[in-house]
Amino acid sequence: MYRPRFALLRRLACLALCTAAVAQAQTSVPLCLTDFPPYVSAELPDGGSMTALARRAFAAGGLGVQTLHVPWVRALALARNGDCVLMTVWRNAERDALFRYSLPVARMQLGFFVRADRKAPLPADATIAYQRGSYLPPELVGSDYKLHELVDPRPGVEMLNRGRVDAVFSERASFEYQLAKLPQTGSTIRWQAPPLEVKTTFMAISRDHPKAEAWLELLNREIRQSVRN
Repeated sequence: MYRPRFALLRRLACLALCTAAVAQAQTSVPLCLTDFPPYVSAELPDGGSMTALARRAFAAGGLGVQTLHVPWVRALALARNGDCVLMTVWRNAERDALFRYSLPVARMQLGFFVRADRKAPLPADATIAYQRGSYLPPELVGSDYKLHELVDPRPGVEMLNRGRVDAVFSERASFEYQLAKLPQTGSTIRWQAPPLEVKTTFMAISRDHPKAEAWLELLNREIRQSVRN
């Protein structure tokens, strides 16, 4: 006689758990986190400056966040399908057709890092290291530079110090973050002004997402507040 009652209690418990899971999903926003410190990174306590901004924005609207740590290509695919908010993205015509954007969240400088003791300009046929998958400005692609692809940008520091490459192409704040973790060797490398290109950076949500407008309103409110502060 107790088996039916036990089975009923088990079904009710499962129903309660499922209801709780659905409720949590409805009150949390999925964020796609790539490895792009100091802006976005799983290795940083707050997930990086952009993630911290998004947390504050959605908390003000009574929403939590779920962080999905994925490579950039996967993050772009998930965001395109409406499965997460993209923390940092640069606009182009293709993406404009897919996403709605927040207000600008950063202006990222793209350019060269060279040895601190370099006095002369880079030669026209300089060897330039860059990370695989990086955006390369037209000025870099249409030049006589010898481009050396790296899977990971960190070996570029040693290659530069040893003279195996003449410069490393990178986003400024991201590479300076890596240099700060290498105080003995990082001090021998400097940023070379001016940048080749400056990219205005946004957060993005799929145009088809039913909550895109509401979520962007929360993000933009926090972005304005951050600018005022």
